[in-house]
Amino acid sequence: MRNLRRRRIALAGGVAIMAAVAVTAHVRLRHPSSGSPLFWSAPQSIGIVIQSAGSDDVSDGSDEAALRGAIATWNGVGGTVARLLEDTDPAQRQRTDWEQFGLNLMLFDEDDSSGYFPEGSSAVAITPVWFFSDGRIAGADVLFNGGAYTFSTSGDGFDIQDVATHELGHLLGLDHTGFVGGTMYPYVDPSVILHRSLSRDEEHALAAIYPTGGTAVISGSVQRAADGSAVAGAHVVVRDATGRASGATLTSTAGDFTIGGLAGGTYELYADPLDAPVSASNLTAGWTIHTDFESTVHGHVTVASEGSADVGVVTVGEDVAVVLGRNIDLYPLRCVSGRTSAHSVRGTGLVPGSTLTCSDPTVSLSGVSWYSNRVAFVLEVPAQAAPGHLDLTVTGEGGDEDILTACLEITPPDPEVVFVTPNQGDNGGGFPLTITGSGFRPGARVVLGGVVYEDGEPGGCTVVSDSAIELTAVGSTGGLSDVVVIDSSGVEGRLENGFEFFDVPTVQSVFPLAGYAGGGTELVLVGDHFKRRGLAVRIGGIDQGPVEWVSAEKLVVTTVGGAPSGPMTIEVQTEDGVGTIVGAFRYVPPLDPSVSAVAPGVASAGGGETITITGTGLEDVQTVVFGANLETGLGGYPAPQVMVLGAEAIEVTSPLAIAGEASVLVQSATGQSGILEAGFRFSEFVSDSGGGCHTVLVDGGRPPGPGQGACWLALILLVVLRTHRDALRRAALVGE
Repeated sequence: MRNLRRRRIALAGGVAIMAAVAVTAHVRLRHPSSGSPLFWSAPQSIGIVIQSAGSDDVSDGSDEAALRGAIATWNGVGGTVARLLEDTDPAQRQRTDWEQFGLNLMLFDEDDSSGYFPEGSSAVAITPVWFFSDGRIAGADVLFNGGAYTFSTSGDGFDIQDVATHELGHLLGLDHTGFVGGTMYPYVDPSVILHRSLSRDEEHALAAIYPTGGTAVISGSVQRAADGSAVAGAHVVVRDATGRASGATLTSTAGDFTIGGLAGGTYELYADPLDAPVSASNLTAGWTIHTDFESTVHGHVTVASEGSADVGVVTVGEDVAVVLGRNIDLYPLRCVSGRTSAHSVRGTGLVPGSTLTCSDPTVSLSGVSWYSNRVAFVLEVPAQAAPGHLDLTVTGEGGDEDILTACLEITPPDPEVVFVTPNQGDNGGGFPLTITGSGFRPGARVVLGGVVYEDGEPGGCTVVSDSAIELTAVGSTGGLSDVVVIDSSGVEGRLENGFEFFDVPTVQSVFPLAGYAGGGTELVLVGDHFKRRGLAVRIGGIDQGPVEWVSAEKLVVTTVGGAPSGPMTIEVQTEDGVGTIVGAFRYVPPLDPSVSAVAPGVASAGGGETITITGTGLEDVQTVVFGANLETGLGGYPAPQVMVLGAEAIEVTSPLAIAGEASVLVQSATGQSGILEAGFRFSEFVSDSGGGCHTVLVDGGRPPGPGQGACWLALILLVVLRTHRDALRRAALVGE
């Protein structure tokens, strides 16, 4: 085991030690010394920040969408108050100081800035969980090893949503699970995406840890038939009347167990050794795991909603040689409703004469072949079979049994996205879309342009039928985007480059706001997405002729004139679309004012000096501003007094200002402006008064983190395994 790493700010205090490990529902992260389960004291508002840099492997924003999809998966669990709340504040998203309390960051570490991914590291991702001696979680972060591994949203590397959903389970307080098909299963492969969705075990775990109300609870103890001794760390599982695995936990050192968060109903309960493919090495520190017993079905138990049932003692037999399942298999084994699929499972003692059964009797098993260390078979799933996880049980010739928990996952067929109407739109969003295809089910999500749309949620999408989904697009970056429909089971359909967002120009400001009706006024347009090619500017629908492209954010055009009127619409058109600003400009009869000289050309920054401005068209000038922005006319230092001397001269009092070069802007009552870009300067102001004082602020150091007491760190690592079978990189999440 890796030594626990202390936070940089030491927190003094003692650690409470308990004599016996507490009985906890489901498999939870625990304090390594006391055995106290870890928990959030305010689970209804667990803040999450997605670091803005994202993954170097993803350029279309879909990495953020995948992370938000993982957050939405946990937030979609019913019967729990636990909620992950994303903080989208840009300042927070730019932070990288993940180790600080109060910041739960999801970050792609591309250069080992965290120190957890040195060269040669086999960790794909890590979730540091900081907690106090009573089990309260102080903070947790999800870090991806972006320097060594490729992450993807389209099958070209480790699936971001798959990995993130698992890691968020640790952040919420869950340890690894013996549910082979569950999200918290300790192994993952780039070809597997079904961990995007939660098993019933994880859903019931969240309802048990952070409940909204009462739940059904089943309890008991596990003992050996030979001598009545307690079995510690036995994997106790319940499955519902349809054979779907529904919940599990590990027994305490005294052999006791409690499974909570369940719905009322009748369940079949069994105890199974946690020997393979999940074992004690996959759990965080402090567990005692016994595996010297046989998988044993105890029988059925009925429990009412918000009721409890004590099954008493579950008696297990002696250990057997047959074992079903190895961690080099790809779990869960996907079985599509209405289809037939071939599979194989590794193990030991899988010899001819053995039998293989599925916990759902409506699923047909055929073509079973035994190879000592492997069994191959064909599964046929009835059409419309309910989604969920099923068990496989092997029974040897002598009656020895072993159960592989939740290894099969029944899913619907992949959704199919055929086309999108319309298939183009501007990046400002606000337009309706219809996605046409097949296999669309309630609860689906759409990912488009890096945005996640959830069925039935405000601002989300609506599954109209199994062949149509409707949504209103929101703003996105320009370019081609895949259209992805993700089923609640985690399987997806994708139309590559199915939609194009145009980078529509946006006009944010126009300066000046009025000009001579005869034309010749130089306008500065500030905005974004101004492209060099195909540029045209129209005022009141009239093309203004040649456009000077300064940058993607700035254009300059000289007006052609028009009848006195306004306000009029200004439009900027590129090849991709039209950007509009309404009521931005007026044509007026007077000539535009101009500034030719300023005398004197220097004045004190202290203000109060008389300045003479000469030029033309100055008879209606009302405002003079020194240092205004040349692009917008905003800002600067207004002159406190303006006196018009005639059409060619005005006299002003200089304002208080900051020393340096300054433009001189004159503006008439009509909104027309003239500006002298250079030729005036404010000199340093020297006061003739004496004395004064100043304050020095002394940094007394950062305050400590919240609360008092010893703070520990649980590390959940994603470790790559390589097998002799193929070159795929397998990942094992190993608790340290």
